[in-house]
Amino acid sequence: MASKMTDDPMLQVEGLKMHFPIIKGVVRRQVGSVFAVDGVNFHINKGETLGLVGESGCGKTTVGRCLIGLYRSTAGSIIFEGREVINQSRKKMVTLRRRMQMIFQDPYSSLNPRMRVRDIIGEVLKVHGLVEPKNKTQRIAELLDQVGLKSDFAARYPHEFSGGQRQRIGIARALAMEPRILVADEPVSALDVSVQAQVINLLERLKQDLNLSMLMISHDLSVVEHVADRIAVMYLGKIVETGSDRDLYNNPHHPYTHALLEAIPQPRAGGRARRQSRKLLGGDVPSPIDPPRGCYFHPRCPRVEDQCKRDNPPMVEVSPGHVVSCFFPGKK
Repeated sequence: MASKMTDDPMLQVEGLKMHFPIIKGVVRRQVGSVFAVDGVNFHINKGETLGLVGESGCGKTTVGRCLIGLYRSTAGSIIFEGREVINQSRKKMVTLRRRMQMIFQDPYSSLNPRMRVRDIIGEVLKVHGLVEPKNKTQRIAELLDQVGLKSDFAARYPHEFSGGQRQRIGIARALAMEPRILVADEPVSALDVSVQAQVINLLERLKQDLNLSMLMISHDLSVVEHVADRIAVMYLGKIVETGSDRDLYNNPHHPYTHALLEAIPQPRAGGRARRQSRKLLGGDVPSPIDPPRGCYFHPRCPRVEDQCKRDNPPMVEVSPGHVVSCFFPGKK
């Protein structure tokens, strides 16, 4: 599971916001905003994997895209290796993106179907001048071998591969940039269950061999359980709990974290998931266009009090390194 790491932050995110404008009418007037990410704080140390988990639509993918500059953040600070990422010039962002690469959720749509594998990876090497032209073929073969693919696969097109193999090609393309941190956006959610473990094990091995840091984005706590050193739980654009993997799984304090853990299927003898009486959340996720006043989670919270409906709860440290945004952390 956890690899050795230092307490030297490679990535520091403070007050990150991403608000998408809602434009309507003939005159194209802004009538509101979608508060996709609304004040997110976290850090990733060198050699560490941070798991970012939450329901679909909570804003976790938007966070990943803001980190690598695919979205221009509304506000906040992203400091990578001591340099501010937000509002950098296009030329400087090219250099920063070399050091911070993203692995996308759908391995097929992220690859050009008209290009052979050698061209998909080779284009990266050529544009950034990472190898001499005479060494390009050898470097592509090395990258494919690094992700568990044969060198002769370089002559094939993406449609000739399985989903797991296509994701390995996407990983090889990211590694071609020689990054320091990988942003893995649901890297196994589009794959068969039998293949998911293989790709997760590959990412963990690459992280250790290349001394990489990683942000693992997932909606499934069971996916990040064996990979992440720390886990941040996100709900409706905000992080509600952060802690080590052991703290979060063994002693969760936020009711939303409790609900995510309750939703993990429990296996039993015979290979079937054990069905048990669970306290599942009621109600629907509020709209990010008009989030509720006070604690965003209070309309669905089983332990809600009047204060939760009025005020926004601060982040409280319940144990060293374990923080939660709740007025009544740990309350049953």
